[in-house]
Amino acid sequence: MACAWLRFLLVIPTVVVNKVINLQLVADSLSDCYSMSSTTIPERAQWDSGVQFILTCIGYAVGLGNIWRFPSLAYEHGGGAFLIPYLSCSFLVGFPLLYLEMSLGQFSRSGPAVLYGRIRPVYQGVGWCMAGISLMVAIYYNVIVAWTMVYLYILVTGRSKEWSSCRNDFNTIYCQSSLEDQRCADENGATNATDWAFYFNGSCHYGAEDGVKALRDKLYETVLPAVSPAEEFFEKYVLEKTATMDDLGGFNWKVVAALALAWIMTAMVLLKGVKMMGKIAPYSATIPYIIIVMLFIRGVTLDGAKIGLDYYILKPNMTVIYDPETWRAAATHVCYSLAIAFGGLMSLSSFNPIKHNCFKDALIITVADAIMSMFGGTAVFSVLGFMSKQLDAPIETVVQSGTGLAFIAYPEAMSRMPLPWLWSALFFIMLFILGITSQFGLAEVMITAIYDQFPKIRVYKAWIAVGVCTTLFFAGLCMCTRAGIFFFNIFNDYTASFSIMFLVLLELYLIVHVYGLSNYMKDIHYMMGEPKNFVSRWLGPTGKYVQFVWKYIAPIESAAIFVVVLITQIGNKMYYGKGKRQYEYPTWAILFGWGLSLIPLMSLPLFVLYNLQKFKRQGRSWKELFRLQPKWTSYERNIKEEQKRLAEQNGTNGTTRVSVVPLGDELKPESAWVEPNLREQETEAGTEETADTNTQRIATIDLENGANGK
Repeated sequence: MACAWLRFLLVIPTVVVNKVINLQLVADSLSDCYSMSSTTIPERAQWDSGVQFILTCIGYAVGLGNIWRFPSLAYEHGGGAFLIPYLSCSFLVGFPLLYLEMSLGQFSRSGPAVLYGRIRPVYQGVGWCMAGISLMVAIYYNVIVAWTMVYLYILVTGRSKEWSSCRNDFNTIYCQSSLEDQRCADENGATNATDWAFYFNGSCHYGAEDGVKALRDKLYETVLPAVSPAEEFFEKYVLEKTATMDDLGGFNWKVVAALALAWIMTAMVLLKGVKMMGKIAPYSATIPYIIIVMLFIRGVTLDGAKIGLDYYILKPNMTVIYDPETWRAAATHVCYSLAIAFGGLMSLSSFNPIKHNCFKDALIITVADAIMSMFGGTAVFSVLGFMSKQLDAPIETVVQSGTGLAFIAYPEAMSRMPLPWLWSALFFIMLFILGITSQFGLAEVMITAIYDQFPKIRVYKAWIAVGVCTTLFFAGLCMCTRAGIFFFNIFNDYTASFSIMFLVLLELYLIVHVYGLSNYMKDIHYMMGEPKNFVSRWLGPTGKYVQFVWKYIAPIESAAIFVVVLITQIGNKMYYGKGKRQYEYPTWAILFGWGLSLIPLMSLPLFVLYNLQKFKRQGRSWKELFRLQPKWTSYERNIKEEQKRLAEQNGTNGTTRVSVVPLGDELKPESAWVEPNLREQETEAGTEETADTNTQRIATIDLENGANGK
């Protein structure tokens, strides 16, 4: 019986892979037929200006993590001392890796789905892994946007007091707030300093302080601990959360409607592509910075702000900079924040003119991301310090991360400010813009991947954009159930985990060691010119600094982070909530999370098999999987350099026929040979070459002996 099950488990993946390959080959055949028709391939879009491009990239890279993840990391790792490893990792590792991906996209004028396959077909799956990760992140990222839209709707309808009140229909007996205690005191006309008011179970308890406090303590000993009104608003009203993951509880229709609206807005922008993204970028990239400055000014002037700023900046714990865990946390956050190995900035860069200075753009994006993190952290901690004083509680109890900070701690803090509706509106508008602009880039990765893999279907770009957005909307519906928060946390923890660092390692190995760092430096020279002075030779686009990071620092750090994250995830147990309300995720949920982590990585073997089958169908050798392809932008230059090297090595007279094996493999004389067709190179306007069935031709190279002449 065990052997039968084993055979069954081995057969299933084989059947699935064969089916996928056959479907892909059918699509290739249709694409070949399409190329024979008279229909013109639409031109590849370009940015209207460099300013539009850089603002769009900032809007994509600067996202929710800068506001809700960075402050908690800073708090956990020494406050202001965390800025030292964070800024070091940003500019010593994050910036060079970001520049590598942007320059690859710009030079190849293609997204990650086909870019790596043009360098070596065996690595094509790396790009599709990136597209797959972006796709899965996009599924849950728009759910955050949907939650934000629910809060904005509450603000617009004038119901913002609901998240600061315990007297709503959805509140439980455990809801407790100092604001409600004060209302109790006001309602009972408290005048005696020894009198004390306490709100619990929908009623006010008023009397002598000792007696009321004793009653409160007794209640908390026999029932669950108190819950803030902001937390109950988020869980009971916005999420309508069930007690366990096994109880889906049906759909939460207000979140379904908000998610549908978020995807409609995303589709409307993607229908117009980079042109529309460029037009809204001046507003979407700048408004969050204006709002964070306003929140910063308001935050640092609040009573109690110094409590938060002491933890964040004024009293840093400098000993943490000697802790490797601090550097791991900083490097991991930099990679996630700059969306390295997500393929988004690579896709956006592919719409640049090939001579564009993406080195400068990568530096600007890195600086903008760091500024938002530091500014946002200051604004958040000043507000949390204010809340700490208001609650007369240690700041440790109010510092949260992720959804807890964005939808519980911060709304409760703003409800205690003068003009709470104004600051709440600004905060949630900022979250909405940060979320939706990042969402545009995440979804664009998959759309660009489809366009690049099948360039002839660009005429159907509207259908592709709508189809992708519709599919992702339905995929996100599991997070719109009343158990949706549990699925959200699984997506958030597993989709972009160790696989990101693994892809960074493969990317660096391919460019530095397989393609050759010296060859890629020549490609960059073509785009941005040769270094002109001492500074540019060391710190410029092809400087020693960038080369050193790509060759040594980034691979070592990525490998270390990959191992740590993988080990951590192997023994990981997931929980929701704290204390008596803590819920442990079932085993099947952890396995589901691992499945989410591994699904994008399936592209690696899948595209090896696909290209192997494709080459076999075209009569090409399997060795082509490990050779530079004619579609690579500098293919002709690389071939000519190989021919020149061969000519220098051959001192024979007359004509010699040789087999040109691109870039790095040995060139061997043969009586007859087949050379890949020199690429009918895609122009900057975006036309693609002819079908792969025409990518081979018989050719000879006449190498004359220089001593004898012609």
